[in-house]
Amino acid sequence: MTNEWNTGALDMPRFTESGSAGDWQTPLSGLPRVQAACEPDAASAPTPICDWSLLGQTRGNGARLQHWLQLQASLTLTQRCQRCLEPMAVPLAVDRWFRFVADEATALAEDDTCEEDLLAISIEFDALNLLEDELLLAMPLIVSHGHCQPPPSAALGDDLPHPFAALAGLKLPKP
Repeated sequence: MTNEWNTGALDMPRFTESGSAGDWQTPLSGLPRVQAACEPDAASAPTPICDWSLLGQTRGNGARLQHWLQLQASLTLTQRCQRCLEPMAVPLAVDRWFRFVADEATALAEDDTCEEDLLAISIEFDALNLLEDELLLAMPLIVSHGHCQPPPSAALGDDLPHPFAALAGLKLPKP
């Protein structure tokens, strides 16, 4: 789906009031903070593409009018397994709703009393930055296959001298 919305400077009040929706595809190179957390892919591997969409809506009316935004995204990254140190595919999925408030001060004041995520509304809202933030939050803290074994360590071999063995000769005999 093609659309006229600029994701780097989205007019959020207009987007939500019109009930707009949009679908985008962004290559991993367009998400530099996410790319930095990935394993460099082989030259023959295709560039990962993030498929994402936004849905704007308003709820309530008059003075109780609220602006809402749904962000959905999916992306498969290559990261290194922390156990076997081999590259592995890590699928990410984001499906979040955000409620917009007048300013940052209001968002901070209401943050502890509501369950939804609050953002300050703007006529130049950076949706691409929000996407990148949410993808980073969706990444696992520890990447692991779950069934692999760590590589054998050369330091565990019995043929290596023990680093503190020479200190045993320096011990004074007990009187």
